[in-house]
Parts: sequence; structure tokens; C-alpha cells
Amino acid sequence: MTRLGEPTGDPGGKPTGEPTLRTRDPTLDRGIVGEPTDRTANLGVDLAAPGEPTGEPAGGTANLGAPIAVAGEMQALWDRFQGQMLARVETLDEALAARIEGRLDDDLRLRAERDAHRLTGSAGTFGRHRASMLARELEELFAGSAPIDATAVPDALAKVESLREEVASAPPTDRPTADDRPLVLVVHPDAELAGAIGLAADARGLASHVAEGVPAARAALAGIRPAVAVVDLGDGGDVLDLVRELSAQTPPVPVLALTNGAGFADRVEAVRAGVHGFLLGSLAPSDLAGAAAAALEVTENDRWQLLAVDDDPAVLAALVALLGPAGMTVTGVTAPERFWAALGETDPDLVVLDLDMPEVSGIELCHLLRADPRWAALPVVFLTSHVGRDTIEAIFAAGADDYVPKPVVGSELATRVTNRLERTRILRVLAETDPLTGLANRAKFEAQWQRLQAMAVRYGQPLSFALLDLDRFRDVNNRYGHQVGDLVLQRIGQLLLERFRGEDVVARWGGEEIAIALYGMTRSDGVRRITDLLQAVRDETMVTPDGQSFQVGFSGGVSEYTVDGAALRDLYRRADEALYVAKALGRDRVLPAGQQAELDDGDQAVDVVVVEDDDIVAELLTHGLTGGGYRSLRVHDGHAAVDLLTGPSRRSVRLVLLDISLPGLDGFTVLEHLRREGVLQATRVIVLTARSSETEILRALEAGAIDHVGKPFSLPVLMQRVRRALAS
Repeated sequence: MTRLGEPTGDPGGKPTGEPTLRTRDPTLDRGIVGEPTDRTANLGVDLAAPGEPTGEPAGGTANLGAPIAVAGEMQALWDRFQGQMLARVETLDEALAARIEGRLDDDLRLRAERDAHRLTGSAGTFGRHRASMLARELEELFAGSAPIDATAVPDALAKVESLREEVASAPPTDRPTADDRPLVLVVHPDAELAGAIGLAADARGLASHVAEGVPAARAALAGIRPAVAVVDLGDGGDVLDLVRELSAQTPPVPVLALTNGAGFADRVEAVRAGVHGFLLGSLAPSDLAGAAAAALEVTENDRWQLLAVDDDPAVLAALVALLGPAGMTVTGVTAPERFWAALGETDPDLVVLDLDMPEVSGIELCHLLRADPRWAALPVVFLTSHVGRDTIEAIFAAGADDYVPKPVVGSELATRVTNRLERTRILRVLAETDPLTGLANRAKFEAQWQRLQAMAVRYGQPLSFALLDLDRFRDVNNRYGHQVGDLVLQRIGQLLLERFRGEDVVARWGGEEIAIALYGMTRSDGVRRITDLLQAVRDETMVTPDGQSFQVGFSGGVSEYTVDGAALRDLYRRADEALYVAKALGRDRVLPAGQQAELDDGDQAVDVVVVEDDDIVAELLTHGLTGGGYRSLRVHDGHAAVDLLTGPSRRSVRLVLLDISLPGLDGFTVLEHLRREGVLQATRVIVLTARSSETEILRALEAGAIDHVGKPFSLPVLMQRVRRALAS
């Protein structure tokens, strides 16, 4: 029982309904994408500074090779960039040789200064502090335009040689080298198929572990931490327990279930256990691996998104490794001219700018940000090798929020960036969250829908839109007051946040309407998922501050992307039409889009028609019928019943629950019409009446009714009679 107005929370003290921040999908054509210790860093793109050799065709994308595991990644990155750093040392050596020979021109001197500057930041960031110090001294030597004193050259040559030895030395050996690529756990009794799925996952840059059954999977979990699991639902009775165990891990492991024709009850039970999505077992292994990759990508939405601009690819790669374990995804750009396009593609939570870059400086980029209303409040942190008073004043004058000296120390950078992000979280919450329910607002939903739509297209996954509306909410406000109505909405918001997965988007659309984006679910899957939610809402007893108790329900409609429309406005319209029909059929139910057209068809079958003028009794009956899985329709009087069952737009109805005492035509007269029109040959009637005399019972049975139930009645007993009537 929920007492409205009292706080609810989890054992750790976090408010149950606290909104979860989510960010735009980080998938880009270019950029460095960094991930935490249980994710894979994609270091494949847009890292070459102008004019710097990368091994790629001119104007192409710098491919830094296969994904690198974050654990031990700094060591691996050092190996990758060591040759590039040695090439920079050679530039310094060449410049000093040119100075000795009297041929040092401005271009070579500028290149030497810039390469020394890059080594200062990158070598120190990788823990080579002596190399960083030597590079800084050489940078100062080449800076400016004054001639280099000949007496300083021998000492500079010695420093270059020491720098070369530092950069060429063996990397540290105290870092782990385990393969921490995102791990896909495949649980399937068919060893050949499971192995094929594992190989397909490996081909996508994921690690895999294959378990031939639940016992093998449990044994494996003692030593592995999967990022996603693919399980076969037909693999014995323990599989749902395994799903529960995976879902209970922190953070929960997304589970995709392979099924071939599982029934509704099985799917509901699987969702309750924690299954995130269903896949046909007949899909190709490559498609199954793609779905696992998509599930991983969706779970990245709760991570902070950072955009870093630095002309040194090694520094950007180091930022990925340093900030990934802190829960941040870093997109890196080496060319400042790519900065503006990358902003729009990533929609970052924070920008990291290098101060000293060719062509356009970090300060100039910061000025551009602050001049654009869209990005004016975006946090900016500078990386700089220059920490003099004038430089720091210029950084803050440009609108920066903080700076971190180079060489970068990982813990300091992560702490400063995290603090800045946490300070802006409240502003993001206010901008993207409905303050009453804690759900996303409509603007946030629309932005997230675009991301999920792109994901659905990319990975061939279904995507559905659900629209819910609380039933008789005006009555709640009128009877208990608007304050209690607000508390009801708050509690519904908490329930939704508790019951939906991280990749689903739940938003307050307006008033008492709630919209839900269901990634990986078809329209029929969505109806089942929302119906399961409806039962949870029905089971929730609301208690007002003065002790009055009541319950609420909702009606809903579900539409599917591409099936019912491509644009969000069309999907909303189709779901709203289905919701309207659900209201007309007695509320407290969820219908798929397209139901309106079906109901307009006179041959469309309805399981049960309730003919009852008492709203309370009618609500009780329709509630019981919906819970029993029957499609029902309620009409208020005898004339409407005759028109519905015998008129030009007559419906095919299996059973009628008919009250005898009705306005207009009474129940006996309705029965006579149905008998005369031949309706009773295909439709059964159970009479409901408060007068249970023998004479009235006989009259009802002689008129064509098959049963008689006296008021007040027991709903379970009545439902048993309904089931018996429909089964016979």
C-alpha cells in the first residue's frame, strides 16, 4: 500500500523516482569513443592532425587499428603512439642539426616547437615525467623568433638524446593486459550454434563466452562479468533463474532471449524475470551478434558524453583511457575545423579544449561556444601546458569553467571533470525532466526517440510507441482534490521508473498522458508489456493523507515504427486512436493501433458485451473480464444494446451480461429482440438482476438466457460462469 505524500526509496536511500539522465547516442562517423573498464574503446577515427602522417590515404580517416581493452589501455596506447613520438624527437634533432649548419628556417623551427609542445603533454600523460620535462625545456628553446644561442646547442642535443632514450625505453610492466572487451555470454544447448554466435560477436570486436546450458553458465559467472547475455528460453527450467541472477547484478546485465514461438504467458514471465528483448532463434548468428551489440550501445546512453579537441592524437587517446573508467564516453577531434560538426553529432555534456593548437586556438573555440545560445551554458575545461597568470586569466575570460595543467594526471582530470558535470546535472534535470513525476518531459522524449529510431534502423530492431492515459482522473481530482491527484501522478511516475529498462524512454506527454518508447519490441510485444504494467498499477492501493484508499488504472494504445507510420506524430496519432477505443470499450485496457478500423467493421468479434446502467457494477465487470483476457464492450441501456446486437452495424458477440433493470428497454424486452432476430443462435446471455424470484428466473430462461446471476454477486463466481459459457 502506498500512502500518498510519503517518500519512497531504495535501501541505499536514493529516491525511487529520481530521474536518470541519458545522453544522445555517441555513434559517429568520426571521433574517439572511450568506454569504461568493461567496455571497448573504439580508437579508429579522425585523429590525424593536418599534415601529420597516419598511414591512411590523404584526406581519409586515421585508422588506429583494432579496439583496445580499457584495462591496461594506457600501456597499449603507449605502444601504439611510441613510433609517432619518436618521429617528433627526430624533428627536434633535425632542427638542432639545421641550427649548427646555419639552415634553420622559420618553418622547421615552428615544427620543432610544436612537436616539443606535443611531447610535453603526451609523454607526461603517459607517466613519462622526465620525458615531459625535457620536452618542455626544448619547447622553450625553440619558442620565439630570437636566434638560438650556439652555446645552448650542445646541451640541447644532450637533452634530445635523453628524450629519445626515455621515449624508446620499454613500457611499464605493472599494468594488467587482460582482454576486457565487452563480453557476450551465450547460453544455448546447441554447441555449434552457440559457437557460431560467439564467433560472430568476436568479429564485431566483442569478446564471447559460450556455455552449453545453465549449469555451465553459472560456473562461468564465478570468473567472468558479461556485458550482455544471449540465452535460449528453451534451455530447461532453470533459465529464468539465470536471467534473474544476471538482472540482479550491479549494473544489471541486459539479457536477450532466443525463442521460437513462445506463448504470451512465457513471454510475460520472461520479462518479469528481467529479459530485455526477444529474438527469433532462427536468425543468423551475425544478426544475433548484431542485436547484442545494439543492446550494449543502448546501455551506453546513461554515460556522460565528452567532446575533446586536441591536435595530439596521443593525448586524445589517453583521455579515453583515463576518463572511460569514470563513466564517460570521449569523442576526440584533432582538427579544430571539425569541432562545430562534432558538437552537433555528439551533443556533449562537457567540452575539453587544448589551449595551444594551430590555425584556431582553444580560446577562440571557447569564444565561439559562448556566442551561440545553444552552447552558451556548456561546461568547458581547458588542457594547457602554460599555467602562467596571463594564460589562466585569458582562459577564464573566454568563458571556461576550469583548467587542468599538462601533463595530465588521470585522477585529477577525472575529479575535476566529474565535479563540473555533477554541478551541471541539476540544470539538465530541470531542463529535461517533468518536475511533478520525475519522468522525462516531452522535449527530452522526442530527442531520445530520434536516437532509438536510428538504432532500430541500424540494427533492424523493432521500436514501438505506447501512449497511456489515467482512467477517470478527473474524478480523483474532484473527489480528493488536486493535491491528491498530483500525488497519484508522482506515484505512477515512480512505478514507471522502477519497472522499465534503461533503454526504454518514459515521459510525461502532458496532463495525465504518458508516452513510452519500447526499443526492441513489436506492437504486440508492447501491448503485453504495457498490460503487465497495467496490472501492477491496479494492484497499487493509493491512500490519501487523511486515510482514504482507492485504486487507479489506465487505458493505453501501442503503435509500431514503420508498421503504423514513420514520423513520431503519426505514431502518436495511431496510438491515440487505439487509446480512444480502449476508453470506449470500458477503459482499463491496452489495445494495438489499428483497433479503430477493426471496430468499425461490423463483423469484428467481441467476447462479451456488458449491458449495465450502473457505472460501478459495469466497471467491476469490465475489470474482471479484462483481467481474464476477454475483449469486452459496455453499453448503458436497452436501446443501445438492441442497436449494437441487431442493427445494420451489428457485432458478432459470444456472450452478453444483461442487467434486467435498464432505462428505456428492460432486459426482458432486449432478450425478446435478440430471440426474434436470431441473435441467440450464436450469442449466449447471462441475466443479472437484483430480483431473484423463481418467477423471474424462469422468465429469463424461457426468453433465451442460459444462466441467471443475482445481485450482489461474487465476481470470481461470475467469471467462472463466464468461462464456462464461452467454452461451451
